[in-house]
Amino acid sequence: MPVPSPRPALAAAGLATALVLSACGSTAAGAEDRLRLAYAFVPVAGLSPYSDDAVIGYGVGATETLVSLDPAGAPQPVLAESWTRVDPLTWRFDLRPDVVFQDGTQLTADVVAESLQHAVDAQPTPRALSGVELGVATDGADAVVLTTTAPDPVLPQRLTSPELVVLSPAAYADPASPDLVGTGTGPYELTALEGTSGATLDAFPGHWAGAPAADGVDVSFLSEGSSRTAALRADEVDVAQALPVSQLATLGDDDELLGVPLPRTVALHLTTTSPVFGDPGLRETARRAVADLDVAGTVFEGQADAPQGLFGPTSAWAADRTAPTYPDPVPADGQRITLATFSDRAEMPEVASALADALRTAGFEVELVVRLYTELEEDLLAGTYDAVLMSRSYGQDTADPLSYLSSDVSCAGGYNLSLYCDPAVDAELAAGSQLTDVTARTTVALDVERTVLGSAAVVPVVHDRTRFGVAAGITGLASDPWERSIITVETALR
Repeated sequence: MPVPSPRPALAAAGLATALVLSACGSTAAGAEDRLRLAYAFVPVAGLSPYSDDAVIGYGVGATETLVSLDPAGAPQPVLAESWTRVDPLTWRFDLRPDVVFQDGTQLTADVVAESLQHAVDAQPTPRALSGVELGVATDGADAVVLTTTAPDPVLPQRLTSPELVVLSPAAYADPASPDLVGTGTGPYELTALEGTSGATLDAFPGHWAGAPAADGVDVSFLSEGSSRTAALRADEVDVAQALPVSQLATLGDDDELLGVPLPRTVALHLTTTSPVFGDPGLRETARRAVADLDVAGTVFEGQADAPQGLFGPTSAWAADRTAPTYPDPVPADGQRITLATFSDRAEMPEVASALADALRTAGFEVELVVRLYTELEEDLLAGTYDAVLMSRSYGQDTADPLSYLSSDVSCAGGYNLSLYCDPAVDAELAAGSQLTDVTARTTVALDVERTVLGSAAVVPVVHDRTRFGVAAGITGLASDPWERSIITVETALR
């Protein structure tokens, strides 16, 4: 775990935050052996793993997957004790023995297969399975066999996605929206979800890795960064997730800052179907306008990293990249563009404002649109805006760079914000996806990165970090660059 750094004190938290937290309603909140967590995102679908809520249940320790990722992105055993690639289309996963769900159900191959089949059948398809036709079968009581219609060397990494958590049969009364209350295998059992205000979890003593260190976790969903910081200052929470850079100087004397570099890139996406940015020369003019901005040092106050490419400094394999060749610029002459970003991450509106000013200086007329992500997503994916500023984890779903690129820059990619389309890139991704050698796969990823950056369709702006405010004495938090796990079986109040 990175070494936390002490922060200076300021005023105590306001009454408004205290009222918000008290509304979360856990009767055990504040008990000495319970952890109190201020979570940065509000549930949108009752913690269903088939939604953006998937990472919440996983992060607070309620659910688990067959496989997890280590900090380098390599798959590690969790509910699957081991796995074998039987042939190019077939994988066998041997299950960990003596695992029970929080409702007492035994983990068996039949239960795991049923859970995975629900995920396969879910609509929309979980992102980690995008483009994958997965077959699920059992091999005796203690192994599941997964087949794909095309070779998939990174299937174990796909199974690390929080969208593919394994739940007991009781979770699927509504197969489209599984219920996490008491149906996971994690060290903490979700006992109550109080709408969008909070959640209560109790220690699950039957966890396969042993009883968790704390008696429970009380979660407050606080989307405002200032509210999370104020709650930590007022000793109303022990851990505050995703603190805004602007709030760091206000932490109390005894509070600490835990910073974790992320495989997360904030980038400006220039919509290639836009009447303006359909012109590569105007895209290059926009790229040059923002290329020299020191967003890491100004907006992020040094708590982020300068842009290196689509892949940031956490990806050591990307350090020896070849610089792209850019198109010739075309002077901007008052072309009107819309630049959109979301307000859920505190720094994004400020970054967007800085980019908008730079684009105006370059000759564009800029309308800035800032809304909650849920209000923007449909239009973002449809190419409604000329430019989009997005903070995107390129490792969250699979930690595989080619899977990320297939989603974000292929012609049929499900998260292609620039609507970029190059058949040659698609062919390179298709060929590279069949490679089993890790170095060969990353070589393809860097080749594609160079092509995409050279089109000026995507302009990296900064590589972000996650920032946790932590009360003195808290130990055992996950230091997870994949932004999934927070509370572990070892997390404790010292």
